[in-house]
Amino acid sequence: MNVTNNKKILIIVLSVFVGVISAAQDLSVEETYLQKSVEMMIISEQARSIDRDTKLAALKYIRQTIDKGNPSAEIQEILSYMALEGVLHRIRAEGVTANNFPDIRIKAVEYLGDLKGDSAVTTLVRVLLAENEPSVVTEAVRALTKHGFDENSYTLDVILYVFKRYDSMMPDNALAISVIDSCLAFSGGAGAKNPWIYSTLSYISLNPSYVSPVRRHAVETLAKIYKTGS
Repeated sequence: MNVTNNKKILIIVLSVFVGVISAAQDLSVEETYLQKSVEMMIISEQARSIDRDTKLAALKYIRQTIDKGNPSAEIQEILSYMALEGVLHRIRAEGVTANNFPDIRIKAVEYLGDLKGDSAVTTLVRVLLAENEPSVVTEAVRALTKHGFDENSYTLDVILYVFKRYDSMMPDNALAISVIDSCLAFSGGAGAKNPWIYSTLSYISLNPSYVSPVRRHAVETLAKIYKTGS
């Protein structure tokens, strides 16, 4: 067999080998897609379980996904469900809500604060308006503040409206602090003209229902805003 024939055989073998590798890679991509689809189905089922530990397992996976920087739309949908579960999404058993886990909602809300996009903001606003646990509301305010504010003060107006509602029923120091921080975050630029910021901070600073450090934080925040605006 001459050299030319040897080269032809080598080229044929290499072509077949490359073809096999390409097919394996294509199969691997398909398998990966199927695996991710199955994973999403499992996480979705875990998220909708009425067992708290099962929900925590789902949240652990979701946290890892967010930390990797590639959360899917399905992840956001699952978090949106968990953030409102027990409030808008209720499962009744023997006359009580079986899926009411405020600590799970807190985590879901926190993770929504780490996601980008209007969908997460919309869910967080729904949480503010529907939630009846101050700790969850406090986390929702923090999450919205992480998303930031544009010139449209809609989200801040919702935050201050909800704060006023809670203040009239059961003043909460942690919620007040998160609201103060939101006012500071929004006060730059066009936000400095929002009269609700000044009235809310002034109210908190003078309200004996709040502990001294909270009232002092409101005073200091007012001073920062005035200094920045001057």
